[in-house]
Amino acid sequence: MIEATDAHVNRRGAIARIALLLGASALPANVFAQALEGAKPYLPAGQMALLSAVADTILPKTDTPGALAAKVPQRLDVMLGGWAAPATREAILGGLKRIDDAARTAKGKGFAALSVKDREAVLRTHDAAALAKTGQTVASGKFPFTKTVAVVDPGYLRLKDLIVDLYYYSPEATATELVYEHVPGKYEPSLKLTPKSRPFLGVGPF
Repeated sequence: MIEATDAHVNRRGAIARIALLLGASALPANVFAQALEGAKPYLPAGQMALLSAVADTILPKTDTPGALAAKVPQRLDVMLGGWAAPATREAILGGLKRIDDAARTAKGKGFAALSVKDREAVLRTHDAAALAKTGQTVASGKFPFTKTVAVVDPGYLRLKDLIVDLYYYSPEATATELVYEHVPGKYEPSLKLTPKSRPFLGVGPF
């Protein structure tokens, strides 16, 4: 498993992040269902096999369903074909190709043809290099709080974030990953409230 870039993932925030990462202003409620209704694939077979191998390496099946069981590649394929902005689609597919190039350089064959062990080794090395910060600040949306530090390969960053967000938005992850776990013991607040305390709210994921 390759660590997610954002550990704070929730289903409500995922749909907004997915639209943002795709460069789309909004997504229809049934967009994910299209991936399960026999829609004609957008990506050719070779790219789809590569995407599936990358998604399975980032989120493999463990004691919970992985990216393949959650049909992440199929959902991403539908959105790349019908909803991604052209520049965003090019960046994401470029990030995907660079993973394959890294595999061919390191192992002499494409990423999808590697063993599970070699896939993880190649992707871990590529992940570290691609997500190295450049020191520049970029805006990923129109709001001030969407500014982030630029990375070497923003196309790979979008690809990885979409794989993770699509997984956590899926029914499979909702049923097994996003669960409430009660902490034993009594509730002890970390902030002391007084008659002068005022409520506050923070900016959510959108």
